[in-house]
Amino acid sequence: LHSFPTRRSSDLGATIMTTQAIPYIVLLGFMYGSTLIASRFSVGQYEPLTYIGLRLTMAAAAHIIIYTVSRQRHWPKDRWLWIHAIVLGVIGTAIPMSGMVMSLQYLSSGITSILITIGPAITVLFAHFFLDDERLTWRTSIGIGLALAGAVLLALRGETGLADSSGSWIGYMLVFFPMVIGSGSTIYARK
Repeated sequence: LHSFPTRRSSDLGATIMTTQAIPYIVLLGFMYGSTLIASRFSVGQYEPLTYIGLRLTMAAAAHIIIYTVSRQRHWPKDRWLWIHAIVLGVIGTAIPMSGMVMSLQYLSSGITSILITIGPAITVLFAHFFLDDERLTWRTSIGIGLALAGAVLLALRGETGLADSSGSWIGYMLVFFPMVIGSGSTIYARK
């Protein structure tokens, strides 16, 4: 045991946490990416808002069934909790999801998924301004700058990822504005 180099416990914890998170990050990336591909296909079959309505209805039904069957959970009775949940459902889920799916009429699922990756950067930027305990460091500032620069580069090039598409700026706006609203909902939830 004495031959191993000593580490501070915080360094070891960070290493373990990073290693343990990798499978979850890969799974989340796979699920999110495959959802965009399925959404891209579905936009060809349904109107985008119809498709979103179907997805949200199925998700709500599944949630209600699971919540009702669970013996450990009871429906909340706090009026303000329901109001906050409705606000978050609309600005944190319905609007961003609708914008992303509608953008697939103008952008490929690959370009859309690349643009979505700036969402966390926007959230970190909002947190700096709206949350007292979240301040930007030089590292996070560089990360935000790189994320936004990549999105700006794609937008300036007019890249859509589709062979025959015009009006790509509409697709970019349908990704960007809902992402800003979704990031705002994260700050709202934290407050």
